[in-house]
Amino acid sequence: MAKDNLTAVLHGIEDMRLEQRPIPEIADDEVLLAMDSVGICGSDVHYLAHGRIGDFILTKPMIIGHESAGVVTKLGKKVTTLKVGDRVAIEPGVPCRYCDHCKEGKYNLCPGMVFCATPPYDR
Repeated sequence: MAKDNLTAVLHGIEDMRLEQRPIPEIADDEVLLAMDSVGICGSDVHYLAHGRIGDFILTKPMIIGHESAGVVTKLGKKVTTLKVGDRVAIEPGVPCRYCDHCKEGKYNLCPGMVFCATPPYDR
């Protein structure tokens, strides 16, 4: 398996670079994906053009692109719902899973929601 992967990294306004980045190690509850496609959406373009969206301000280089699909290549020890070779699409929002909204299945309303490829998260 490759040790690095080609990554689009936003360094600042109108400053996006393709870089080789190390493939991350996964935690016990995570999976590693081989990405087949990554979309660049309006929020990515907004960060590229303005360096921010509201209070989410680009203050350091950030991997860009959060609408993705790929194939599972490695499983964390606690992952039981997927297997290597499964094709998946990414949900870029990561809810807290503990608030009332999350417990009611309305994770999209979670006040603690964080998003991949949105400052300050670079993963």
